[in-house]
Parts: sequence; structure tokens; C-alpha cells
Amino acid sequence: MKLFDIIREMDGEEDGMKGLGRNSYDLTIQSTETQAAIDALNDIDNYGPYAQSMRDPEAIKKMFGPSIPAQKAGAAWKNWDELDDEGKTNKLADIAAREPQEYEAGLKEAEKGYAAWQAEGNEGTIEEYLKTLSGKALPKMIVGKFGKNYFPLKTPANLKKYSGKMEEGVHYIVNGDEITFPQKDSPFATKSYLEKVVKTIMDNAGVKYSVLRVEPKDTETVPGATKAAPSEATVSFKVTLDPAKIKGKRAEINAIIQRLKNTYDKNFEYSNNVIVINKVKNQQAKLDLIKLFAPYALKATPTVNEEFLRMQKLAGVITEAEYKHGAAQLWYEEYANNLEVLLNKLKSTVENERGEDI
Repeated sequence: MKLFDIIREMDGEEDGMKGLGRNSYDLTIQSTETQAAIDALNDIDNYGPYAQSMRDPEAIKKMFGPSIPAQKAGAAWKNWDELDDEGKTNKLADIAAREPQEYEAGLKEAEKGYAAWQAEGNEGTIEEYLKTLSGKALPKMIVGKFGKNYFPLKTPANLKKYSGKMEEGVHYIVNGDEITFPQKDSPFATKSYLEKVVKTIMDNAGVKYSVLRVEPKDTETVPGATKAAPSEATVSFKVTLDPAKIKGKRAEINAIIQRLKNTYDKNFEYSNNVIVINKVKNQQAKLDLIKLFAPYALKATPTVNEEFLRMQKLAGVITEAEYKHGAAQLWYEEYANNLEVLLNKLKSTVENERGEDI
């Protein structure tokens, strides 16, 4: 997986239209509040007007019936005949809750047939009797004129109940502190449109995040697509996990390890809480690994040098102030070491000269 700098790639097309021949990079967001971001994606109230884009047209038609009133009664009969016992029970309860007076009138209408059904030796409530009827034989007040009682009204409030949300593993993939939205599975046609949706969701939930671009795997080259930057020299990564920090988080750690093992295959090693990854794609990928394991890493005494401090700063493990302090400390230590060497040389020279005088 190649990680790139934050790039604003404009599709140059109207919202909701396919960006054919455009950039081939998936939208990825990064947040220190990963769980809060996932919770935001799971809360339909955060989607605002974009929730309607997730509706299944067939499910909407099945729930509210055809848009043409004259077709609704026939659709109601057909729908009733397709329902199982539980479905019919739920539908009757739904009608009773929405249209209580007309539902009661429908039960009155059914009393004669219910009595005959009981006379045949059948037992059960009047609702049990209704469930034995075909859709066309249902009391007219149960179905309503043009199916108005059978199907709920298509109001904004009712539609909201059947709006959808993005599903993890389908519309987005969680990887550590990153959430990637594969464009090929996106219900939103262009990335610029998807970014607006994600911004709305996160802003409504109060979640802070930044945007990355990740090159999707196994995608065909699209004419006109933005080309990836040349690969940097591969680097290696090693971290020792702190037993105290991973206590109680074994499932989370195992999931991360399995994901990395799948990604790096033979270049991944894990033993005795030590993770080694050879041939990491580039420095940016290594920085992401450093950030990923920072909460779990054993605070061993590293070989501190300028490059080490720089990597720690870039990965966000240390602040700018800590970096400057560390660099100053290194300079002082190097100065002290050099001074000690010079003093030892001076001492040795003086002693030699004294020996020669004697």
C-alpha cells in the first residue's frame, strides 16, 4: 500500500456523476479518534441529506408501494401474499399503530368470516384468522382505498427510517488510525462528492481528521489517471511491544499483526513481542508504522541520533520542542565527548613530554 501526501484531486464533474478517466486513488482519512470516527459513520443522523443516497430503491418501493396510487392496492395484495407468518404479524401491528381507527373498523369487517373460521374448528385470535387470508380477501379497511392503510406515507420522517449508512468492510475499511473508502464500492460516484459526505458526517459528530490518498490495490490503469510518484528505496521497521501496554488488548494487537502479515507476507516476522518488517515501501510507510505502534511500543533506550529524532518528530511521536531539546542534548553530548577526547590527548602528550624531560 503506497501512502501519499495530502493531494486535492479535483474530478471536474458534477456531484453524483461518474469521474471516468480521473484520478485512481481512494479517499483515506486519518484520525486520532478512530473509534469516534467509526461511531460517526454508524450514526445515520450524521449523514444529513446524504443518507438518501444510501437508500435501496427496491426496498423503498416495497415499503411504501408504487408511486402511482391506482397500483397500490394490487401491490398490497401481492406483498401480503409474499409475507411469512412473522411478516404478516408485523404488518398488522404496523397498520394498527398508524391507522388505529381504520384498523379496528377492519377487524369489525372481518368478524363474520372469523366466526365461520372458528366454527370450522380453528382456534386463534382474529389476527390469526386474518393471516390465513389472501391479500385480495383482506378487509377493505385493513388495506385502505388505494392501499393507503397498508402502505405508510412517504414522508421525510418515514423515509429517514429506510435511509442507509455506509457499512464497515463494504464501503470503508479500518486500518489502525486510517479509514479508507474504496471508490469501486462507493455509493457516491465521485471522490469529490464522497469527501463532502465524509466531511458532513465527521463535522456533525465533532470528529477531527485529515485526508490522505491511498493507491487502491488490484485496479486497472485508467487513461488520464494520476501517476504514482517513483518508489523510494525500501526500508526496514522493528518494534518491541511492551507487555504492560498490550495487556487486555491482545485481540486488537492480533488483528493488527494479522493485517500486516497479510500485507508483507514473507517480509513480516513476529516473535516474543518483537515485530520486524523488511522491505517497507518507503519512509512514509515506516512513519505510519511508527505512529501505529507508538501506544504499544516498549520504551527501550534507543540509539539516539539526529536521524532518529527527525523520524520521531515526523511520525508525531515527539513534539517540535522535544525534537529541538533532543537535538541540543545530542550536540552537548557530542561536544562533551569531543572535549573529553581532546583532554585525554592533551594529558597523554603532557605525560609523554614529561617522560622525555626525565
